[in-house]
Amino acid sequence: MKSPSELFASLSGVFTGKGMKSELARNGAGSLILKAFDILFSFLVTVLLARALGRDNYGVYSYVYALVALLVIPSQFGLPALVVRETAKAFATQEWGAIQGIWRWAGKITAILVIVFTCIAAIALIFFGDQFNREQILTMFWGLALVPLIALGELRGAALRGLHRIIQGQIPEQAALPGLFFLFVAVATIFFPSRMSPSLAMALQVAAAALAFIAGAWLLLGAAPTEVRHAQPIYKSRLWLASAAPLALIGGMQFINRRTSILILGLFADAGQIGIYRIADQMSLLASTGLLAMNFVVAPQFARLHAIGDTERLQKITTISARIVFFLTLSVSTIFLTLGKPILAFVFGSEFAPAYAPMSILVVSQLVNSLTGSVGMLLNMTGHERETARGTAIAAASNIVLNFLLAPFWGVRGAALAAAIATSAWNVILLLAVRKHLKINSLAIGSFGKT
Repeated sequence: MKSPSELFASLSGVFTGKGMKSELARNGAGSLILKAFDILFSFLVTVLLARALGRDNYGVYSYVYALVALLVIPSQFGLPALVVRETAKAFATQEWGAIQGIWRWAGKITAILVIVFTCIAAIALIFFGDQFNREQILTMFWGLALVPLIALGELRGAALRGLHRIIQGQIPEQAALPGLFFLFVAVATIFFPSRMSPSLAMALQVAAAALAFIAGAWLLLGAAPTEVRHAQPIYKSRLWLASAAPLALIGGMQFINRRTSILILGLFADAGQIGIYRIADQMSLLASTGLLAMNFVVAPQFARLHAIGDTERLQKITTISARIVFFLTLSVSTIFLTLGKPILAFVFGSEFAPAYAPMSILVVSQLVNSLTGSVGMLLNMTGHERETARGTAIAAASNIVLNFLLAPFWGVRGAALAAAIATSAWNVILLLAVRKHLKINSLAIGSFGKT
């Protein structure tokens, strides 16, 4: 058995070394810290808003934010994932013009799509505004201002991650945005508690997103290699468009899997029930922290190792990351399943206690999600995005059908069950696709003797 000093030296060597494990450890630890920061402050904001707004007004805010997320998906057109992959590939082969080209091309496409979809949404809101009260309309207009900030901000973060600036690529969205939003909401609830409303909450989020976007642009300006800044852009528009289309479909279908339950539940339930489901969903996201953080780390590694044909190291990094994710998810899930009721009542108030049942269902689906590893990211970064799109489309269709079947009768529990089944089906389908096309076992419990 190692002594404490030997154990400390061994751990220090993992983080200070130059190999793949050391790089994965450093980036993984940094990503987990940033993701923990994001989730912590997002969680605290959720607590403040839920208590300040009450169940019904929080439901209004949640529903509008779901609509904002819906507009972001077509505006991005799958380009963030494409930018990570193409930047990482070109960076590995020092094709500086290709990096300049993909950045400019993706930026122009995103800007055009943002303008088109926000204008359509604004026109629709003007024509159908008589169906909503003044507060709901004001909240929606502030929500529209979020769309370009989120879409273009994620594109810039993708460029940083493609350059292997994993930590810097997450700071604006994972640290600056949630931290500033929490600060703004905390100040508002302390000094102007009677004026807190869904529209004010959305306006404060817009202000935080704008400052985070500026910080991200500054980080990218400093991180871009000199060769990239002076390179003549090389455009591969047809190739990029062919890859972006299935990635856009993946993004849209993932949104359906993520937000369908809230949107369909809104057809059969009141704002209070939507607020309860939103709390359950937010809590279940805490269980997926490990997977979300690890995906940022492994994405450029997947693209690079596949580009140079190193299947052995690709399998190794896949297995290591999957085990780390599963251990973290299992730890958090165990706490929520055993102590979820008192946690919900203490943190959010007794009116949100009914969120325990849907939260438990969603947490179990996150365990299945973590067990299969980063299957979607693995396929996307290795040029098999069409397989991801196919599996995601099947899961999204199942999610819609199941929500219409279960939500009207079982309410928030039915909506959670529909989402859980769809998520599990998605992971199984993509797991089989990874084995078929890459000959890799992505399961956390596989290949124990080979790493």
